[in-house]
Amino acid sequence: MSPVPEKTTVLVIGGGPAGSYSASVLARRGIDVTILEGAKFPRYHIGESLLASTNYFLEYIGAREKVMAYGFQKKPGATFRLRKDFPPVYSNFTDHSTGNHALNVNRAEYDDLLFRHAGSQGAKIFDEHKVNSLQFSAEDSDRPTAAEWSTKAGDKGVIHFDYLIDASGRYGVISDKYHKDRKITQSLKNLAIWGYWKGNYKYGQGTDREGAPFLEALHDHTGWAWFIPLNDKTVSIGACIHEKYMKEKKAGKTQEEVYQDIFSQLEMVNEYKADAVLAPSKDGAASPVYMASDFSYLADNVGAKNYRLVGDAAAFIDPFFSNGVHIAFVGALSAALSILSVIDGRATEDGSADFHMRELKSVYMRFFVVVAAAYRQMRGGELDILNDVDEKSFDRAFALIRPVIQGTGDIGQDSTSSGDKELTETELQAAMQFVFKLFGGEHSHAMDDLDADAKSRLKALGDQLPFNLQHDGVRMVLEEAQASMKAKMEGYTPIQALATPA
Repeated sequence: MSPVPEKTTVLVIGGGPAGSYSASVLARRGIDVTILEGAKFPRYHIGESLLASTNYFLEYIGAREKVMAYGFQKKPGATFRLRKDFPPVYSNFTDHSTGNHALNVNRAEYDDLLFRHAGSQGAKIFDEHKVNSLQFSAEDSDRPTAAEWSTKAGDKGVIHFDYLIDASGRYGVISDKYHKDRKITQSLKNLAIWGYWKGNYKYGQGTDREGAPFLEALHDHTGWAWFIPLNDKTVSIGACIHEKYMKEKKAGKTQEEVYQDIFSQLEMVNEYKADAVLAPSKDGAASPVYMASDFSYLADNVGAKNYRLVGDAAAFIDPFFSNGVHIAFVGALSAALSILSVIDGRATEDGSADFHMRELKSVYMRFFVVVAAAYRQMRGGELDILNDVDEKSFDRAFALIRPVIQGTGDIGQDSTSSGDKELTETELQAAMQFVFKLFGGEHSHAMDDLDADAKSRLKALGDQLPFNLQHDGVRMVLEEAQASMKAKMEGYTPIQALATPA
């Protein structure tokens, strides 16, 4: 391996999806870009279910066919059970994506693919090189100019750069170490607990829903559980629970006991798990059960001057709608394009930073409101929140919010799998107006903290973003990827409907 250079045009801190994606975009444009990643790749990571919209982003950097050929689990959609007295509702990805399906992935493998792809595109990539601190300009204390790095072997050095993309994840070099401006959403201050199961499992097998995750609200209204089949024949099963409830559940119990107790608050996940058995951990840990904080947050400053924040370094929203990698790609593409516009002399530093802020916070806002709306229903139990009183399902609600939860609102593509129709702004506005009106409604007293947080976050973002969110952002540059995908897939047959599970 070549040594870390002393100077690069763009330094990317972090080799996860956001960092690797940004680096690929820049390298393909001939920009000198270097990634420093602290962990040794491949490395274990949670966040295994993706949106079909990610296919368009991968096509743009020439990685889609490589990823599709790997053998990850196909994800045709996702099923949600928000009320135990209502039938589950299915969101079908294959009817609204030229890419035809999403993926459930082992993130160690998926992230490593993207990291190595960035290297194949011309980026200089270094794992096991941790950025410990930044150096700033003597003339401008908010303009980073160099990064100090080290390895476990004791090597260390300094790399100078013109532009910086902080994709350091929750470590948050800029937002947590320097700016300290992350705002945590208290009502979504959750903990996640999960494990992997091997053996027999039933949901969707032999039908057009095979591979679809199943999400079920806990019967005690304290959170929700996921069931995600993966390509290594295991199923990821876990739950997100607010820390105040988790504290009660943990009292006097081991982590494994807490995890097993969660199944007493579920019905359909238990049925689909069938007689599968708990498998060993995937990262060599002694316990087969993982637990981690799952806090939702947003940094105030996601980019200015010569730096951009992307992925979890900038923001994280509860993973109920599998939005993590989608938001990472949106921000990564926005960061790369906004830096390129400055390098090419087509935009000012301030203008390009403002573009990135609007793009990243727009996608954050869309997903934040639908996630908050889903939580409002799950915490409300049998209250009619997402449905009208004469409706006995959530079909209408999910049809309205589909452009957001499938990621198509950020790529402008939302039609049958032929991909002939563009998503209209009217459709996207209908989704936003539907969820906006939920907060402060007749049941707000039952969820005061959630309502207060939602209103506060929407007000703060509303001061920065146009209310109607008519911000084209990265849509325009994905048109080429859409056309390319359509041409490559001409004549393909969408996933055919077989039997539908009850």
